Amino acid sequence: MHTAQCSNQGTLTISSSADASQLASCTTYSGSVAIETGLAVPKDANGHQQLEITTVKKITGNLTVTNAIALSSLKFDSLQSISGFELGGLTVLSELSMPALAEVNQLNFTALPALQVLDFGGVGITKAVSVLITNTGLSSLTGINNLQQIDTFNVNNNQALQNISLQVTSITNSLDIEANDGYQTGLTTSFPMLETATNMTFRNCSSISLPALANVTEDLGFYGNTFETFAAPNLTSAGGLIFVDNTALTNISLPQLTSINGTYQIANNTMLKKIDGFTKLSVVKGALDFSGNFTDVELPALTQVQGAFNMQTSGNFDCSAFDKLNQNKVVKGNFVCSGSQTKPGSAGTKPSGTSSGSKASGTSSAGHFQANLPVVMGGSSLVAGILQLIL
Repeated sequence: MHTAQCSNQGTLTISSSADASQLASCTTYSGSVAIETGLAVPKDANGHQQLEITTVKKITGNLTVTNAIALSSLKFDSLQSISGFELGGLTVLSELSMPALAEVNQLNFTALPALQVLDFGGVGITKAVSVLITNTGLSSLTGINNLQQIDTFNVNNNQALQNISLQVTSITNSLDIEANDGYQTGLTTSFPMLETATNMTFRNCSSISLPALANVTEDLGFYGNTFETFAAPNLTSAGGLIFVDNTALTNISLPQLTSINGTYQIANNTMLKKIDGFTKLSVVKGALDFSGNFTDVELPALTQVQGAFNMQTSGNFDCSAFDKLNQNKVVKGNFVCSGSQTKPGSAGTKPSGTSSGSKASGTSSAGHFQANLPVVMGGSSLVAGILQLIL
């Protein structure tokens, strides 16, 4: 083949075995490759098609395969590097084999319900800029779990996915993990090497491990998860910190956290009675917004809340320690603190009224109150998923 045939300023469209043979004669293809919907290759007894390309090692542009609804097997035996890799609407694709693939700029997998495993060989993909995996049959992400650094990572609505474990050390844009329920057993997530991130959102996870995480520049948010405890022992600062609707959560431990540069929200975590894992937290530059049925809150190092302060609970709770912080001008914005509420609400809502017997017994100190007789009253919390800063 002439060299010119291994390059294309546009896109090489593979619609037949002859087109595939043309690509297979190149070791490097300069341009993009698309496998079209009406792929004209032989079908097996099930009406399925298989496509294998053995020689090409690098595609400088994108590899796109969308809506080839009869394609059940796709193999690139020697491919090591692609700029963009998109698979979408391949309803019977059950085999994806690229044992040499190590580097991809953008990986976008959508609507692949029959694909259960990724065969990317040995170490798998170690370099990627962005990853989107949604609505697949994958039960694990083996093949991309050795990524070292990534800008954007979004994995959602993969009903069979049971575990995500990545070796990344930094996430420079965003991480979003949600609605992957591991056939209702819950998704476990682990990022043992992750030290810095920009924005992280976790939903519907049964466990989350972030042992090395030191800094999140924007929001770190947890919504609707089923884990009982959460710890980030090395986290020192976050842009925003949010725990909402984690119904099994009983304990949060962030012993090194000193500053939150945005919203600090804990809301509607029905099993969370004691909030005492923030022993060094000093500065909240946004709003502090707690609502639920907790009876004990300890913030012994708190010296500054630049936004609103809202603390409402259905539990038996004494606000005197936080009233004192407000009197000492620790809180710069609007201040609300109230216990024994029938409908404890988030920032911007007025307390619903104090029931009889709401005065709690116990002792208080700056930023700390321990209730000796906890009371939990009926009513649902009115919480906003994302709190706007209220001054």
